[in-house]
Amino acid sequence: MSGIEMTLSAGSIKLEQGVGAVAASVTNTAAESQRVVLRVYDGNGTAPPATGERQQPASWATIDESLRTIPAGATEQYKVEFDAKGAPSGTYSVKLNAYSADEPPEANSGEVLGLEIAIPPTKEPAKPKPFPWWMVAAGAGLLVVIGAVVFFMWPRGTEVPQVADGTLSQAVELLEKADLQPKVQTVESDRAPDTVLTQDPTAGTKVERESLVSLEVAIEPADDCLPGYVYRLVVPDDEICVTPESAAQVLVDNEEITQLRRKPNPPGGPYGINTCLQGFVWRDAYNGDQICVTVETRSRTAQENAEADSRRAP
Repeated sequence: MSGIEMTLSAGSIKLEQGVGAVAASVTNTAAESQRVVLRVYDGNGTAPPATGERQQPASWATIDESLRTIPAGATEQYKVEFDAKGAPSGTYSVKLNAYSADEPPEANSGEVLGLEIAIPPTKEPAKPKPFPWWMVAAGAGLLVVIGAVVFFMWPRGTEVPQVADGTLSQAVELLEKADLQPKVQTVESDRAPDTVLTQDPTAGTKVERESLVSLEVAIEPADDCLPGYVYRLVVPDDEICVTPESAAQVLVDNEEITQLRRKPNPPGGPYGINTCLQGFVWRDAYNGDQICVTVETRSRTAQENAEADSRRAP
């Protein structure tokens, strides 16, 4: 039957103190449900020996419920944990393969995952030196003066900028500069899509840094959707019907600033400029959609595609 696709949250991971984990998103693209196995092999494609020898990277892996039944069109998230305590420092590789439990896996198939083990060398403790007590008295006085200056001069808050009536991209950029976070809600409106209709707090309000600023953003009316649903708009012609909360998340995910935070700096990696940081995966709302989102958002997007017809107005 086949029809199984897998995406890893990262092409390589660093095992801190010998341990780490990676997320694998497995999608059943077949027309029927399948029993799917996720298995870890050594980098050369061979399974670990029965003895579980510690030098074989595949033997470090543990998968909870490696055999699962996945409905047609659904995606399951597997967490693959690695425990390489005691293994020497170095770079290793394993191969993760998702395949039907009712068919033999294809030879040399699967995704390669790099494992880096870096164990810091043990340092000998430095010999204690005589403590300069004379510096304590001088330092204490200086700290009192510095503390008083910082208390009266340190900025405790920030001012909310004017973002209403501009575009969402402009609002996100201005809020970023003010150390504030946007909280987006979508509202059907006859104004230009992506226009910020309202903001709360209003411009000029003093707030704590990292505070949320609620924004109502215009989207075009979705006449083809059932009540309570709006167009998703991952691209301008995307008319999949979703909840307003999901549409708002699309607006935030699509922002350039959001994507810069979710990709390596400088850009690059196993998938070139579209490589996502660990913990993020491609959205896959359509073929070629490589926007970096959370695993939860990717799963919700796949469900929205599967339920598209049921949310359409008759």
